[in-house]
Amino acid sequence: MDKIKESNIFAEYNNTKLYIEEVKFLKDLEISIGESIPSLNAFRRDMFGFISSKGRILALGIQNKNLSIIPDSIKFLKSLNFLWAANNSLKTLPKELETLIVFKELHIQGNQITQIPEFIKNIKKLKAINIGGNPLENIPDWLFSIQSLEHLYLFGLNLNEIPDLIQKMKWLTRLVLYKNNLSFLPEWIGTLTNLKELTLGDNNLKKLTSSIGKLTQLIELSLFRNKLSKLPNSFQNLNNLQDFNLFGNKFERIPDWIGNLSKLKNFVISENNLQEFPNSITNLKNLHVLWFENNPNIKINSTIGEWIEYLEKNGCKIKKKNTK
Repeated sequence: MDKIKESNIFAEYNNTKLYIEEVKFLKDLEISIGESIPSLNAFRRDMFGFISSKGRILALGIQNKNLSIIPDSIKFLKSLNFLWAANNSLKTLPKELETLIVFKELHIQGNQITQIPEFIKNIKKLKAINIGGNPLENIPDWLFSIQSLEHLYLFGLNLNEIPDLIQKMKWLTRLVLYKNNLSFLPEWIGTLTNLKELTLGDNNLKKLTSSIGKLTQLIELSLFRNKLSKLPNSFQNLNNLQDFNLFGNKFERIPDWIGNLSKLKNFVISENNLQEFPNSITNLKNLHVLWFENNPNIKINSTIGEWIEYLEKNGCKIKKKNTK
C-alpha cells in the first residue's frame, strides 16, 4: 500500500524523484524556456537547473533564457529558498512568490522590470534581493523597511546618490552599488556597522568619507574603476578586511598603514599610477592574490622584491607586468 500511495505523490523528472506538483511547475517552465530543466548536484552562480532534496526543489537557476514569464505554478515549490532568474526579459513576477514561506533569495538582475512588486515585502524570510540592471522607474521606500533583508544589490541603476533610507538598514551585511553615477558618499554610511561587504566600483568617486573606517566588520571592500588617489587614514581600522580592490584608479602611493591590515588575502591595485610600495606592506605575508600590473612607473626595491618572491613561493597569485 505504501508503494502505491507513494507513486500517486511522486513522479520522475530528468531521473529525479519529485512531488507531482513540482514536476508540473518544471513542465510549465519548459514551455516558457523551450527546453527541459536539468537536475544539479551543487549550487553555482551561473547555474541553469534545479537542486532538490527529498522530492522538493530547494534552488532554481533560470538565467539567460530570454524568459518573459515565470509560471504561477511556482507556488507549488514549498521548499524553494533561492531563485536566480537574471538576464531574462521579465517585466513582472508571479504574486505566488509571497506564499513561499521559506523563500530567502531573489536574484532578478538584468531584466525589464520597471516596478518592484509590493508583495515582495510580504516574503517573511527574504534575506537577499538583487534588482540591479533593471529599468526601474523608482526604488520603493518599503524596500528599505524589510528587516529580514541582509543583502541588497542596487548596481547598474544610474543612481546619482545612495538612497537615504538605506541608513535605517543597520542590519545589512552586504551592499552592492557598483556601476552607478555616485560622485560622493554620505557620512552616514559609517553607521552601517554590520556591513561585511561594500562594493562601490564603476562610479565617479574622487574621494572617500573617513566614516567608512567605522565599518570594522568589513571583509570585502571594492572600489575599482573610480577616480580615487587617496585613502582616509581611518581605513587602518578595517582590521577584518580580506579583499581590497583598488583597480583602475589614480593612486600614486599606498599609505604605510596598509601593513597593519593583517587579515588581507586579496589586494588588487592594477592600472593605477603607483610609484612604489611602502616597505610596511611586507608585513602582509598571507596574501593569496597580489595584482599590480599596469603601473608603468612603479619601482620595486630589494626589500619589496624579496617579499614578492616569498609570496610567489607560497602560492600567491601575482600579476606584475609593466613594472620596473
